[in-house]
Amino acid sequence: MIAGGGQAAVPNFPKYKPEFLAKVKDLSDRQVKTDTLLQCQAPGVPRIGPPAKIVQNAREVVFLYDDVNGSFFRIVPIDGRPHHKGLPPSYLGDAIGRWESDTLVVETVNFNEETWLTDNGAFHTKDLKVIERLCRRADSIEYQATAYDSAVLVEPWVTQPRMLRLTDRELEESARCEDRDIEHIVDGSHHDNPR
Repeated sequence: MIAGGGQAAVPNFPKYKPEFLAKVKDLSDRQVKTDTLLQCQAPGVPRIGPPAKIVQNAREVVFLYDDVNGSFFRIVPIDGRPHHKGLPPSYLGDAIGRWESDTLVVETVNFNEETWLTDNGAFHTKDLKVIERLCRRADSIEYQATAYDSAVLVEPWVTQPRMLRLTDRELEESARCEDRDIEHIVDGSHHDNPR
């Protein structure tokens, strides 16, 4: 949904350069057909949000996700190695992490262009870089992400902070994602997805 001034009528939507507002509107209007999340693909980063579970050793942190499209994981090296060279672009990108005091900072690059930053046509280019920050606060973890894509965004887009409660709840295998509604689409109009 694009409102007056060309920016989305949703809170905290990325600010696109004027020449890309029509593309955002078109993608949003045709979300059912253009949003790969609605086609059982990985949601991408930062759209996937914070991990459901974190596993850590001295060399890496593993993020486990329980997403509407299934179970996903990301392996984040924290031993000082650089980003991989020569990997094909992917839905969840190539991540490396480092500690800044009590905050885990994760930098992810090398995304394909098939995901969105959030709903409503918030596309990005192959030059997207996402910085996620996870900081322990007593029995919680504060999560926030910033998306940098100067090719299409006026400024970096910062997600709303989310507080994650520490828990001992076990993750279960996610249900299989199925495109059950595709054959029932009447006009391809906007779809409010479950995020």
